[in-house]
Amino acid sequence: MAVSEETIQALADAVAGWRLQECVYISFFCLYVYYVLTTMAEDVSIILPQKWNRGKTLHMTIRYGLIVFIAVQLISENYFLISPNACKALFIIWNLFNFVVKLTCNFTLGICLGALLQTNTLYLAAIVVLSCGVTLVNAVISVVSTIQYPAEPISPLDAELGYPCVVPSGEQWSALTIAYTGRDVRAYVNLVTTTLLSLMGVITLAVRYRGQGGRLIQVLRRDGGVYYLSLLAIRLAEAIVRTPTVVSVSALDGSPAYL
Repeated sequence: MAVSEETIQALADAVAGWRLQECVYISFFCLYVYYVLTTMAEDVSIILPQKWNRGKTLHMTIRYGLIVFIAVQLISENYFLISPNACKALFIIWNLFNFVVKLTCNFTLGICLGALLQTNTLYLAAIVVLSCGVTLVNAVISVVSTIQYPAEPISPLDAELGYPCVVPSGEQWSALTIAYTGRDVRAYVNLVTTTLLSLMGVITLAVRYRGQGGRLIQVLRRDGGVYYLSLLAIRLAEAIVRTPTVVSVSALDGSPAYL
C-alpha cells in the first residue's frame, strides 16, 4: 500500500522531535554524571564515614537514585535485545526511581523552606504537603499505569530506530491505563502549589536575609538558599510547561521540554 507524502513527512517530523528530545536529556545526563564523578572524593571523605541518618539517606537517594534512573533510561533506548516482560520491568523500575528522586527533592525543598522560615511543626507539615502532595499522586498514578500497560513486542519502526522496548503513544496510555486520569486538574493544582511555594521562597528571602547586603550570596550558599531557589525555579518552569493551556498534551509528549 502506497504511503502519502503527508504521512511520510509527519513521521519524519515525529522522529526528528524524538531525536532532539534524546539529545537534550542525554546532554543533561552527561553533565550530571560528570558532576558526580568530579565530586566523588568529597562524597567518600565527608558523607560515607557518617552514620546513617535522615540527612545522609536523603543525600544518597537523590545523588545515586538519579544515577540508577539514568542507567535504566539509557538501557531501554539502545539497540539491545530485550523481551517485552523485561521491558515492562525496566519501565516500572524507571518510574519508581524517577518519582523516588522527585519526591525526595520535593521533601527536602519543603524542609528547607520550613527551616529557613523557622515555622512550627504544623506549618512545616503544610509546606511539605504542598511540596510533595501532587508529586505523590502523580507517582501512584504513573506506577499503576506502567503495571497496567501490557507487555508488547516492538514494532518494525521501533526496531529500526533502536528502541528495544515499546514507546506507547498518548492515545495508547489514555485507552489502556489510568495515566491521564485527572491530568489537567493535577497540572493546574501543581501550578498553584508551586506558585505558593515560590511566594514562600520570596518571603524567605525578604525576611530571612534582610540586611545581609553584599554578603547575601555567601549566606545563601551557607544556608542552602541556592539549592531551594534553583529547585523552585526548575519546578515552576516545569509546572508552567505542563499546564494544558500553555502546551497541549499531544505537543508536549514529543517536545524536548518533556524530560
